[in-house]
Amino acid sequence: MTKETKESGLAYANEILQDEWAPVLLFWLGFRTFTKQELLELIPALSEEELSAKLCQLQNLRVANPIRDTENKYSLTEDGEQLRRLMMSLSVWGAQQQDDNADRQSVLVVEPESTAKLKDLVKYNQILSKYIK
Repeated sequence: MTKETKESGLAYANEILQDEWAPVLLFWLGFRTFTKQELLELIPALSEEELSAKLCQLQNLRVANPIRDTENKYSLTEDGEQLRRLMMSLSVWGAQQQDDNADRQSVLVVEPESTAKLKDLVKYNQILSKYIK
């Protein structure tokens, strides 16, 4: 997607966010750094091949980067962090609007601690799915 395009900026961002796994990967990679194996545990529906392809795609978009160290973790770039903040703002806004339209009380979203254990983060996917899936 680094090709020159005449689409609007919103259409370009939408194209990225409409991918099945990009929003979830943006969320987790912006939360803290993870190895591929940790990402596979966080997103069990994603195969190793799919994960590799998605990480490559996010790198080509310049929103994610591998960290060159002994652990081979991945993180977001500054552009990726900015996209994540926008995505989360839109996601929370959308969920609140849905709650308002259904006359439901909105629930405050609180991210887990960045030091949380991986098994606890896996449980957080249930909450996350209301906002970005």
